[in-house]
Amino acid sequence: KLKMVTSNIWKNRRIRQILLLVGGSTVFLWIIIVVLFYNFTVSKHEQTTLMRLLGIANSLALQVDGDVHEKIFEQYPAKDAITQNNQDSMYFILHSLLRSNYKANMLKSPVYTVAMNDSAMYYEFGITSDTVPYFRHPYNTYHSLLNDQYESGGMIRAYKDEFGMWLSAFAPIKNTLGKTVGVVMVDEKLDDFLSSIRSELLKALILSMVIFGIMITLLFWQMGKIFNREQKNKNVIEDANNQITRINTELTVANEKLSSLDQFRKEMISNISHDLRTPMASIIGFLDLVRDKNVAVSDEDKNKFINVAYAETKRLNNLISDLFELSKLESGQIKINAEVFNIYELVSDIVQKYQLKIKAKHVDLNFEIHENLGFALGDIKYIDRVFQNLLDNAVRYVDEGGYIKIWILDDKDYFKIKICNSGDLIPQADLDVIFDRYYTNEKTDNARSGLGLAIAKSICSLHGCSIKAESNEFVNSFWFTVPKMHK
Repeated sequence: KLKMVTSNIWKNRRIRQILLLVGGSTVFLWIIIVVLFYNFTVSKHEQTTLMRLLGIANSLALQVDGDVHEKIFEQYPAKDAITQNNQDSMYFILHSLLRSNYKANMLKSPVYTVAMNDSAMYYEFGITSDTVPYFRHPYNTYHSLLNDQYESGGMIRAYKDEFGMWLSAFAPIKNTLGKTVGVVMVDEKLDDFLSSIRSELLKALILSMVIFGIMITLLFWQMGKIFNREQKNKNVIEDANNQITRINTELTVANEKLSSLDQFRKEMISNISHDLRTPMASIIGFLDLVRDKNVAVSDEDKNKFINVAYAETKRLNNLISDLFELSKLESGQIKINAEVFNIYELVSDIVQKYQLKIKAKHVDLNFEIHENLGFALGDIKYIDRVFQNLLDNAVRYVDEGGYIKIWILDDKDYFKIKICNSGDLIPQADLDVIFDRYYTNEKTDNARSGLGLAIAKSICSLHGCSIKAESNEFVNSFWFTVPKMHK
């Protein structure tokens, strides 16, 4: 039947021209989409991979003792002075740290350190997670970004050196004086990177070919129906076209919903694994050092390692709790139960809870709010959470002996609650991204999850309220709005 319809279509010159034009345009558009999708996918995965590598590098750079690293280089000035990982106890401790993180993060390329040879002005390899050391071997064809960002760290897109093609990230290792004594480098082979995304690209290509084939088949079929009915009744043709349009629209809407749900699932899995990897790697690394009987570790160091692992466990617990709360807020699982409450009583009760922390930092608190402001309308437990998160943020970052000011502005339809604090100013470039779930501040307390501002923003979004961060030459300010209850 399809063969007969196709034959009838090709007998009609006008329809044949339309089919050739539409078919050719569809093929051309399909090719463009495939090329654009390939470039987009490679770029997206490259950025994701580099961010992951940078996160690992930053975590390791904080764990590596810069003084120990510097001492190893001073004690062993010659190339291949260390030929076995257990030859020197200091080297072995750092090697074990890199090795445990290498395994925990399921890396395929060794993690290693690189340091500048100040006398010869070239880079040398230092500690490695590999089973065979290559201590103080020269690194000849390094990327220029290593030189440019040696003090701050960074990410290097696809590049070539004497060992192959790589994606890399590096982070500086500091000693107690704040001097950069080397960098931790984490690599991924370009071939491994391309292999990891090849299956996704292949699936997308097959899916697009199937859709293209279905479109061509439907095109011939529909054109055949139009051709057979064209001479009989134009109204019937118009009704059929309307029905097809409606069906296509419903299919498109359904497909978009499924795609959105699938994308949310993928992002949640990726985000959670990304957020949990760093504290887990730290816990495993320190506990491995304590458990390893081949490493001479003092009782004092053991207690230190156990305390650090315990602190990381608490941080992991806070992170998991906040991640679950944030994911529920972002996925719409939490419903707002609006109720009427006294805005002054809510704010003053929370401020009272923070009095001890504020006094401990010798901070001058300016809290002058009129008691008869009136009533607000919202879910009180979540409005409480927003204000606590912002106040906690202010107390954490206010300078010693500085000041915090809190006031409530009475607008026509909203209460505007504002918190200001003195201290280091937020960079202007960070103000637009400070509420993102992956925004981090270098001064953030490790015991905190760092998701407080993201949670506050999600709660405000559910209430239809505004929240914003501001910074001028004197103070940092955060404010949010709460709907008023009109009489």
